[in-house]
Amino acid sequence: MPLELIVISLMRTSKWINVLMVNSPEDDVTKPRRIDVTSNGIRWIEQDFEQFTPLGKFFEINTNPEEGLSVDTETDSETAMKISLLNINDEALERQTVNVEIVGVHLQLTEFMACGLQCSNCYKDLVDIRRFKCIKPLPIYTLKPRKYFCSSDKNPTAPSEGDLYYALNYIVISPKILDKSIVRNGEHLHCSRCLQLVGESLDEESAAQLYVDTLWVSSRREDKVAPPEGRLEHLFDQLPVSQLMLHLLHDAVPISEEKTRLFLKAVRSDGQLHYMLLLVDTSQLHLLRSKLSLSEHLHEKSVHREDDGSSGESEEGEEREADSKGSDEVEPESKRQRLSDVRPVHEVKVKGFRGCRVSYHIFFSDEQLAANDELIEQWQLEGTPMLRISYAMMMDLYRELKINETLVAKMERSVPDVKEGLTSYIIYHN
Repeated sequence: MPLELIVISLMRTSKWINVLMVNSPEDDVTKPRRIDVTSNGIRWIEQDFEQFTPLGKFFEINTNPEEGLSVDTETDSETAMKISLLNINDEALERQTVNVEIVGVHLQLTEFMACGLQCSNCYKDLVDIRRFKCIKPLPIYTLKPRKYFCSSDKNPTAPSEGDLYYALNYIVISPKILDKSIVRNGEHLHCSRCLQLVGESLDEESAAQLYVDTLWVSSRREDKVAPPEGRLEHLFDQLPVSQLMLHLLHDAVPISEEKTRLFLKAVRSDGQLHYMLLLVDTSQLHLLRSKLSLSEHLHEKSVHREDDGSSGESEEGEEREADSKGSDEVEPESKRQRLSDVRPVHEVKVKGFRGCRVSYHIFFSDEQLAANDELIEQWQLEGTPMLRISYAMMMDLYRELKINETLVAKMERSVPDVKEGLTSYIIYHN
């Protein structure tokens, strides 16, 4: 039952690594195996082969049996260990790690396209059909456009009637082009027909922030260049979860040197409110992970060796050498025994990924919201602003967290804490 997958997690401020080794039992038969942890790597040893994961260029492993290793879980299909480190080679770890940089959102709407904006719930016209003269992304990454339009260190920036700024799940336009079908309730902007919350006023009504997931794009048939009618959010290129998290972290609120918070809100198409509370570790998570199916790779290597013509030539050479020695010369038994004991060693290469460790709560229904009202109110009283994202974004984020929950539970052997929430990883991929 060869090793299928090895995953190693490391918090950069820690001198321990969590190791998860996964294997698939063959035909429900458990073969004897041994795991050796050396100063430069981990060996998975079975009767007829060996798999070696070299780690010496990343870490100096503590091989003291009393201090350096604890095997917390061992079953027929997986082994979880915690290994102490004497030293971490940060430079080597960085070189072997996938670098994921934040990228901006992209809107498939140009200055040549004529379009209007309607309420996505009742299709009431909010902005008459027009061509925007300047369509551009917000110059900073944030879900709080007040940071740009109402910044205290410069004169307020007000969009002109021909400007459209866009960012993650919102656009910013001049309030002068909004139709009278908008109802203002303080800073909140509502559709006058169905009262759906569609946005907010910024800086004493010098700018209007409209939520992308509440808007419908309309067009005229006679316009030769126009975007397709439909939800405005569909004109934005979908962001992978890695990019979504990198964007969100720009608005995370520090609560200590170790933790930051994100309070996310989404509204389903039927009006159901969803909240997600994220407690994010500030210490960077590093993962080293092998290929997803090591046993297939192992099998391919075995096939290549069998098909390799050089092995046949070698055998023929050995036969010729044996013939030249004469029939009465026999190879010593000790040498034959040593040759039979040699196991092929297969190197398991790992690749590095960055990420973040997250504890989270998610509430899907009015009953869950009511049951957790004290927690929600506490986060608000402690100054955690609510950030609105689309329902699709929240579900993408939730799916990723749910998938990685099992990985975290196996690697960290953690018991869920009702107060802290569920624990998971967001792993950054390109």
